[in-house]
Amino acid sequence: MNVYEEWLTAWFDRRSPLVELTPETNFFTADAIDSFGVIELIEEIEEQFSVTFVQEDFQDPRFVTIQGLAELIMEKTDK
Repeated sequence: MNVYEEWLTAWFDRRSPLVELTPETNFFTADAIDSFGVIELIEEIEEQFSVTFVQEDFQDPRFVTIQGLAELIMEKTDK
């Protein structure tokens, strides 16, 4: 588990402690987050890791899992 997955896992554990998520679990279908929560999550990620999401990122199929979102963040921090 990389630093981004660890941070995301901790974020979801604080927000939805009763929902069991693995890195591959779709956090939307698991009801771990709602539309308002997505806004909070994105704002916190952008602040924590100094990245900026664009509209295309939200359409990326990886955006729905901790593992996939961690990959997106990693790609943005590598640039």
